[in-house]
Amino acid sequence: MTCICAGVLLRSGKILLARRAPGRRHAGQWEFPGGRIEAGETPAEALRRELREEFGIEAEVGAEAARSRHRYDYGEIELIALLVPRFSGELKLTDHDQVAWVEARRLLEYALLPADVPIAQTLAAHRRRDRYRGTHPREFAQKYKELRADEEALAKAKERGSTPAGMHLPVMLKEVLEALEPLQGARVLDCTLGWGGHAAEVLRRAALLVGLDKDAEELARTESRLGGPKAVFRHADYAEAPTVLAELAPGGVDALLADLGVSSMQLDRPERGLSFKLDGPLDMRMDRSKGKNAAEWLAQASEDEIAAVLERFGEEPDARQIAAALAGRKLQTTGELAAAVTAAKGLGPGRLRKKDAFSHHPAARTFQALRIAVNSEQESLKTLLEDLPRLLRPSGRAVFLTFHSLEEALVGNALSSQAAMGLWQTPLEAPRKPSPQEVRENPRARSARLWRAVRT
Repeated sequence: MTCICAGVLLRSGKILLARRAPGRRHAGQWEFPGGRIEAGETPAEALRRELREEFGIEAEVGAEAARSRHRYDYGEIELIALLVPRFSGELKLTDHDQVAWVEARRLLEYALLPADVPIAQTLAAHRRRDRYRGTHPREFAQKYKELRADEEALAKAKERGSTPAGMHLPVMLKEVLEALEPLQGARVLDCTLGWGGHAAEVLRRAALLVGLDKDAEELARTESRLGGPKAVFRHADYAEAPTVLAELAPGGVDALLADLGVSSMQLDRPERGLSFKLDGPLDMRMDRSKGKNAAEWLAQASEDEIAAVLERFGEEPDARQIAAALAGRKLQTTGELAAAVTAAKGLGPGRLRKKDAFSHHPAARTFQALRIAVNSEQESLKTLLEDLPRLLRPSGRAVFLTFHSLEEALVGNALSSQAAMGLWQTPLEAPRKPSPQEVRENPRARSARLWRAVRT
């Protein structure tokens, strides 16, 4: 499948459409401008390049607006549409013979390419936010004040021990920055860019930040916020770090950060299928452009395979009865999975909701195990740890944030064995925990452990 980027260019409340020129494939049909995402490019990088090459403009690329898939006679494509709120330069046509600025509600009046139709439908259906009953929003999309970063709403969310919707609070920020020091003039690799909470502070000091993320959707949002001359971003798994650094930082980096936690934006967005809090499609993939999602994996796995994953990656004591309940069922949503797990444990529907931010949901271990399996997280981490000493310059600092015992075991054992080989300065520091105050303000930090090693 070929991945294509498309720009939703905005001006005075209207959206740009471009018509394919005569002699081009699909001549005479309209589309959102864009093009192929080349190897190693993020959707945002590809869109900026395509708009520069085809229209002669410099674009500010924002968040993802929508995506669609379509099979043409020459192959299947996935079209990823990104918002372009601003651009500079005059539009110059090369592959198109006409452009039009169109109101969203009128997009479907144009003869659009088939893959562009679902994008137009999404944009045309956009309307003012829904009203909700009562005084407090219950659904993620209803938390519009938090989503637009209203300071009062953010403060209230933190006071009640919740992470504001659409945000990620960087875990152990002060401690991470201390562990990465000295940062002045340093070259730094952030293996798990995410929201960029750590990266934003690193950029204030470092000479170069290379940011990787397997999640192209979150990467595009973060790149639009943090992009600049000192930052380079790549859509890549951290297992691919040696290849990326060979291009961008030959000779290695001075500091490396790997925050292995799942970001709050991923957990809080129902469409990602990573959380039992809100019902959504059972996906769980960090990179939604490839691989089996959790529903597909479960539908094809045997009872023994499911039990093995739950035992190994979730340390689930009820793995066997849960596996028996899940095998052979075609579950489609996170709500269905959470209900099936709770029933398999012999618990009533009342246990489906967590009592507070610190309590554990009965399906938490199952969700963790399936996420790890679907994304091959353990395999990627093992590869990163094997390559780690070669990624750092002499006296380079490696910092890891782990969030469960499986990650702790892999990181701790790898650093210890490499230290015994003389690759790290000894003695190794004991892992650090977040402060009680941070855990109160951000309950998702409670299981974090910070590991640090310094290259010899």
